[in-house]
Amino acid sequence: MKIYDEITREEITEPDLSAGYVYDGVIVTGHTEERIEVMEGTVTEDRPEGLRRLIPAQDITEPCQWYHKYTEEELAAQQNVPPTWGELAAAYNEGVASVGQ
Repeated sequence: MKIYDEITREEITEPDLSAGYVYDGVIVTGHTEERIEVMEGTVTEDRPEGLRRLIPAQDITEPCQWYHKYTEEELAAQQNVPPTWGELAAAYNEGVASVGQ
């Protein structure tokens, strides 16, 4: 699956996951034109032109991944992540163990 930069839309072969992350998405690779087609089974002797229907224009897409490079704010927020319960429990247990010595 191809990976694209979410801002420049350029393909990236080896994204730096320490400076950002990738997420699933789709990219538009083409576009179909609006067209009119005759509906199957509607051509008869009474109506030789058949019934017609409008097929709207559509985007042609393919699955991809997008690379998001961390902003300065996101990097700063990662530095100020509160400790997990496990980290708090370990720090508490270390403190309790050092008091008993």
